Amino acid sequence: MIPLELQLEGFLSYRNRQRLDFRPLIDAGLFGILGPTGSGKSALLEAILLALYGLSLIHISEPT
Repeated sequence: MIPLELQLEGFLSYRNRQRLDFRPLIDAGLFGILGPTGSGKSALLEAILLALYGLSLIHISEPT
């Protein structure tokens, strides 16, 4: 599966609506998620997990 687009709003560090278009990166053949500490890399991966599986690692790892 190759993600083409992701829209986020009100999720972790993505408070305002953000639209991420992965198509230009896919056309390049390989891409990475890079950025300084606190820029939302982990939140982006959590959003993809939530979109695909309906859960995120943040909720799994929280003690009950």
